[in-house]
Amino acid sequence: MMLMTNEQSLRSALTRFRNGFVVLLAVTILSLVWQRFGMERVVEFNGGNLVGAAAGDDRENSGASVARLHHDGSALRLSCNLVKQATWPYCRLRLFLGSGVRGMDLTRFDSLSLDLAYAGPSPHLLRVNLIDFEEGLSQPSDFLTNKFSEVQVLKVPEHGTLRIPLNLFYIASWWKDKFALPLEKTGVRYDNVVAFDLLTGVALDAGSHEITLKTLRLHGKWITLTQLLTVLVLLWIVWPLTVAVRLHSQLDRSNAQLSRARELNRALRLEASELAGQAHVDSLTRVLNREGLRAFLMSPDALRPGPMSIIFTDIDHFKRINDTHGHAVGDIVLKNFAQMIASTVRSADRVARWGGEEFLIVCMNTTAQQAMTLAEKLREHMGVQAWPAGLTVTASFGVAEHLPAEDIGEVIERADAGLYAAKRAGRNRVHVHGMQAVAGQSDVGHVEA
Repeated sequence: MMLMTNEQSLRSALTRFRNGFVVLLAVTILSLVWQRFGMERVVEFNGGNLVGAAAGDDRENSGASVARLHHDGSALRLSCNLVKQATWPYCRLRLFLGSGVRGMDLTRFDSLSLDLAYAGPSPHLLRVNLIDFEEGLSQPSDFLTNKFSEVQVLKVPEHGTLRIPLNLFYIASWWKDKFALPLEKTGVRYDNVVAFDLLTGVALDAGSHEITLKTLRLHGKWITLTQLLTVLVLLWIVWPLTVAVRLHSQLDRSNAQLSRARELNRALRLEASELAGQAHVDSLTRVLNREGLRAFLMSPDALRPGPMSIIFTDIDHFKRINDTHGHAVGDIVLKNFAQMIASTVRSADRVARWGGEEFLIVCMNTTAQQAMTLAEKLREHMGVQAWPAGLTVTASFGVAEHLPAEDIGEVIERADAGLYAAKRAGRNRVHVHGMQAVAGQSDVGHVEA
């Protein structure tokens, strides 16, 4: 039954692994598709929610063109009387995304779109400037020290939307020449954009030009492809490692259960092993610990024909001793108790500290009646034993005999049940599983250690 349970557990773990792999693969594919065709993030500006807007023209450079800005509801209309006087005549509509030195981070956007209309002499050409305030380079008192990047000669439909990828912007040559920057400072920056400029194109015919901007939109992804790929790679690394650790742990548990099953099926006929020094001895009482007891029970000596009995004993009211006199006195009581038992039993028997104040005695070639006599002898020795701090110490005993085809765990459980019955009957007594208690001093009340 245990072997079948282990196989089912491993099959279940492998099924979960396959299911998890399919789920992770589906999540990966869907995430990449969603990132490519969806996950759209759009921020929209118009004349109503821009920080500000202003008109400008080539009169700043000794020209004669005149630009005026009109608000038509939420739309912005730039009327331009373009005059061929300056070397590069222009009119400009400046759209502010921020104020002073604080702009907008566009690093998570990949394009902008302009919903606009252009009226005037053909061709309808437009230039766009992206203006970024760069710390350590730009000066708040001089707007021209902001970094100007541009896209030139964009033909605008009379009524329609113009979409511009942000990676098409490059540093304006006039601005680069003006400030003569080192090479490492000439890259386009998008992290603190304070404004966009919409300008009439180069070499347009003179006359009346009119540009109407309804909306400016910034387009991007809520999660960039790089970020998504980073998360997916981490998932594909962390998840298999986690599953591998769990499967390894499951395999270890299954192997341990299989080992225990073999031990039970062979009726404790395991490979002989001797007590391994300190690893098998309780450091305080110097009797066997649980590992030492296990090694003995798997040895050939424990598997010899003949009756075997288990005595389970526990010091009465040991917690009261610790609470009243301290753990140092309690340790002395434990050591004296263990040595008294070890000096009384036969050399073929084994004494082990089961835990706390509980001890187990394996009596070889011994019936339940004989083990009860030994337990009663030990109980009587408690009364003549010298104990620290003038204490009177008693103990209760449970006895059980090994039955044919019964594993050792069941014998120990029955001996423990006998011990519990002795405690309930008043402590300081011996109780054989299936027999009446051998009474010592009566101490009727609730059961405690």
